[in-house]
Amino acid sequence: MDALNALSPTGLPLARRALYSLPDAAGLRISCLAGSLWITLDDDPRDIVLEAGRSLDVDAHRRAIVYALEASQLRVAPQATEVRTACERARNSRKTTMAMFSRFQAMPLRKAAR
Repeated sequence: MDALNALSPTGLPLARRALYSLPDAAGLRISCLAGSLWITLDDDPRDIVLEAGRSLDVDAHRRAIVYALEASQLRVAPQATEVRTACERARNSRKTTMAMFSRFQAMPLRKAAR
């Protein structure tokens, strides 16, 4: 039940000194909606403290332990990423290039060689 609450838009309320564990936090955004959270990732020397309104994107496959330093509100959601395929990038690049070159007027080859 707690996992579902953490994924909800309103988040999961954590009492002071409460612990919440994420077995694999890869690809997740951990957000502190209220209060302050102390986050520890396995095999990561850093300890991260999130204040209200701050978030952490986790890229590596690691367990995350979240500790509430005070009464807090935790939200866990997939990271917001912009996914673009190679075709979309090429199409947008071509549009930009064509728009730039369409501003130039064609010049006869005889004038260009001078």
